[in-house]
Amino acid sequence: MAFDLQEQEQIDELKAFWRKWGTLITGVLVAAALGTAGVQGWRWYQHRQAESAAALYGQMEALAAKGDTAKLVSAAEPIKQEYPRTAYAARAALAAARAAYEANDAKTAREQLNWVLEHASEPGLKAVARLRLATLAVDGKQYDEALGLLGGEHDTAFDGLFLDAKGDALAAKGDTAGARSAYREALNKTPADAPNRSYLQIKLDALGGES
Repeated sequence: MAFDLQEQEQIDELKAFWRKWGTLITGVLVAAALGTAGVQGWRWYQHRQAESAAALYGQMEALAAKGDTAKLVSAAEPIKQEYPRTAYAARAALAAARAAYEANDAKTAREQLNWVLEHASEPGLKAVARLRLATLAVDGKQYDEALGLLGGEHDTAFDGLFLDAKGDALAAKGDTAGARSAYREALNKTPADAPNRSYLQIKLDALGGES
């Protein structure tokens, strides 16, 4: 097939362009295709990870219903080790911490809660871990440690609970004025229909505070 002069010039320009840039363009297109496939593959992988972690977490819930503390704590380990990036891993650690605490095993409870602080991606779960670690610190009369934990960054939705726990730590430390101030502030941050509001008021009244 014959081409006129203008068509032949365009073809020659296209060939020259492709010789110069073809490899780069092909590489970019391949990278884009691989990137899309990678994203889809990663999503599939995450979905499979979450499904597997959920199944193991379901077994933990069954153990919790039976009150089998030892097995419950052990059951958290595979989830934490094999699926640490899933939300179930942090929840498993929190459940194990609670079971250990109820069994008077403060050391194990603390280990589980510290794992949540280090690995959880959800701010709310980290806040819960901080609160429970602070409770353990107060139980152990480590008041400054408790206050340090409560002074850490947390979701503002937990402000009332953190201030309540701060009041507990200060009251246990003997700082009545500080505890009273914390309880007052906690009341200001706590919704009127919150179930713990009346208990907060009782603690404030016990210190001679005013609402």
